[in-house]
Amino acid sequence: MARSFRKEIKEPDSFHVYAEKITLWYQANTKPVLALAAVLLVALGAFFGYRAWKNHIKEQSGIALAIAQTEDALRKAADNYPGTKAGAIARLRLAMLLRTRGAHKESEKEYHRLLNTGGIAEMDRELAKRGLAGTLSLQGKCAEAIPIWKKILYNGSLLTPEDLYISVGSCLEETGKRADALKTYEELIQKYPRSPFITAQLRARMNVLGK
Repeated sequence: MARSFRKEIKEPDSFHVYAEKITLWYQANTKPVLALAAVLLVALGAFFGYRAWKNHIKEQSGIALAIAQTEDALRKAADNYPGTKAGAIARLRLAMLLRTRGAHKESEKEYHRLLNTGGIAEMDRELAKRGLAGTLSLQGKCAEAIPIWKKILYNGSLLTPEDLYISVGSCLEETGKRADALKTYEELIQKYPRSPFITAQLRARMNVLGK
């Protein structure tokens, strides 16, 4: 029994022998192994990068398809039910979707179509005017947008009027009318001193305009 135990101590088992051989082989072939590992990492990176790119393209095409289908459905609803609440909402959403994807001229046309439709609610009419002015400003047509916003302010907005002062002021800044822009912001502060639109950034802009 003791002899057998001593024999087991002196003679390493097959696992240790195999592990030692692997270690010696790795030490002798370190550079090729590292080179192969680098190639495998590059290959794996390329594979997963391609899959990520492919999934991104698939996702983007799906979104584009969904937007196109939604636009078609909204246009159909707006055309089939003019002068109704459902038709007005469909036209507003269509114009907003077009504006969101940068189709400003098409968006402008849809807002005009709604405004030229009779029988729509005053709230929907104001939303269309706001949307139209916003779309015009994004096209650099501030000279056309400002009167629309000012008319809403003059007649009294059914929504919050505070954001309109910011829109008017920003457009005035873009057209180089700094004094008028400053006056517009000051009017906002005077009429709505607790407005959330009166931010530190706005006050900083006013300081620059006042110089």
